[in-house]
Amino acid sequence: MSIRYSIAQRTPSLNSLFAGLACAISLTLTAGPALAQTEEMGRVEISGRVVEAPIRYDVHANCQGIEDQLQSALDLTWLREGRYGEVKVQLALENGEVSGVEAKGISNIVARQVRNAVNRLDCGPQSTSGTQIYSFSVDFIDPAMPASAAQYAKAKRTGTRIALVSR
Repeated sequence: MSIRYSIAQRTPSLNSLFAGLACAISLTLTAGPALAQTEEMGRVEISGRVVEAPIRYDVHANCQGIEDQLQSALDLTWLREGRYGEVKVQLALENGEVSGVEAKGISNIVARQVRNAVNRLDCGPQSTSGTQIYSFSVDFIDPAMPASAAQYAKAKRTGTRIALVSR
């Protein structure tokens, strides 16, 4: 003879458990978005210490000539590797000098070359004091891309042919 589960057989402790679980789920779903941070914070390790600051995407405004510097630094990488893709970069600037870089994408070799090139950037003095964290991507694109695809890529992003810096 099988024993069927019945709502009538639940004990008061089971009822309170289910009620508490339902309450916890509803609070999590409603209060979670309200407590979320409105500003995205980035963390970068600089000389053994962790720096936390808002992530900025206006690297062109605060590091003049970044595209030309990266283009010349990464030309050899492009010729050697010949791979297309995107490398995501996080850059920490402290008083106009690069103090930390993280790069991920395409391959470890290309990411390392991008990290080294970004470490050698000369951005000049910053308009704001303290550490600033910038996020951008370096795109390695095919220079022999068909004209229609190149126009589409140019419409989406602006920059140089081989090492394209964008948001």
